Amino acid sequence: LFARQPPPRTDVVGLNELVQDGLFFLNGRCAKNGIELERSLDKDLPDVSADSSQLLQVLVNLVVNAIHAMPHGGKLTIATSRDGDWVKLEVSDTGVGMTDEVRRRVFEPFFTTKGLNEGTGLGLAVVHSIVAAHGGTIEVESTVGVGSRFTVFLPRTADSTDHGNPTGGDQ
Repeated sequence: LFARQPPPRTDVVGLNELVQDGLFFLNGRCAKNGIELERSLDKDLPDVSADSSQLLQVLVNLVVNAIHAMPHGGKLTIATSRDGDWVKLEVSDTGVGMTDEVRRRVFEPFFTTKGLNEGTGLGLAVVHSIVAAHGGTIEVESTVGVGSRFTVFLPRTADSTDHGNPTGGDQ
């Protein structure tokens, strides 16, 4: 399945709405694990051209990994923002964090830090593949004992209106 990821069936997608819908199903899991869920969504976020089901898979994989990284609870922050022609999705946690060696390998297929029968090592590889197929990039920052932040950059739609500036240009 990993090797045969279907090409995205793109449509105009409001990332904030997708995040809200996705988090609706994950709220209970966060609460059950003692995780405070914070949203910081840019109200003037431009749309992206994307396959909403694949982007939802990206969000769910990142959030579930963050939950696993906080076995004793913590804070999970989901943020959206604009960075020029890019729309950003950030998933940050206050979990165990990663060493530099783990961070460098985190997107490799079949690489996992989880125990036997706890993970396949494909979740983040699939996330990386989906983001790349959408013309985007993903970055990861992490500090052991502090937490991790995954930042997804997606190109905004060419015809997306700029809600933050009436002239349509960057501020």
